[in-house]
Amino acid sequence: MSVIDHPLRFSQCIPVPNHDEIVAELRRQWAAKMFKQNELAAHIGVAPARIAEVIKGNRRVQQHEMPAVAAWLGMQEDAPPAARPIPLLGEVPGGNWREAISSARRSIPSPDPSLPSSAYALTVDGDSMDLVVPDKSTIIIDPTDLDLWPGRYYVVENGEGETTFKQYQESPARLVPCSSNPSHQDIPISGGGFRIIGRVIWRASRM
Repeated sequence: MSVIDHPLRFSQCIPVPNHDEIVAELRRQWAAKMFKQNELAAHIGVAPARIAEVIKGNRRVQQHEMPAVAAWLGMQEDAPPAARPIPLLGEVPGGNWREAISSARRSIPSPDPSLPSSAYALTVDGDSMDLVVPDKSTIIIDPTDLDLWPGRYYVVENGEGETTFKQYQESPARLVPCSSNPSHQDIPISGGGFRIIGRVIWRASRM
C-alpha cells in the first residue's frame, strides 16, 4: 500500500490537506501566537520539542498525525472543531473556606470542543462534595457564567480571598455540601461579601 501525501478525495472521507499546506498554516498560526507548542503537542500525543522541529523544518508531520493537526488548525471545513486543552491552574478546596492553591500551569485534554475558550480546570481538595465529585478529581470552571441558579455548582470566594466549591441553594441563599461526611455544614451567604468565581460545568461528565 502506498502513502499518498496530498489531499484525500475519497467520497466517504473528509479531505485532509497535504503536508506542505499543513506546515504552512502551522507556521502562520504559530507566528500569530494563536496556540502554544505544548497545547498542540498534547493534542496529538507528542513531545513539545517535536512541534518546534516541525516549525523549524527539521521534522515532517507524520502521516497519522496529519488529520489531527489539520483539524486543530481549522483546515477541515467539514470536520468538527478540535478540542483544545484546558488549562489546569491549581486546587480548589472541597471543604471549609481556605486559600486556593495555584500551581505551575499545566493542561488536560478538553472533554468537549464546545467548552468556552475561557474555561479552566481545578483539582478538588477535600470531601465536602464527594457525592458529586470525589476528592482529588478534576472540575472545569466557566468563569463567564456568574448567575446563581439553585442546584448548580460553583466556586465561590469570600471577603478574605478564600474559596470553596459547593452547590448553591436558595431560601435562604447558602452553599451546600454534597458529602458522605456529616461534619460538613451549609454556609450562609445572604450577608454579602462573596464573589462567584465561576460555575462548574464539567466533572467526569457535563454538569
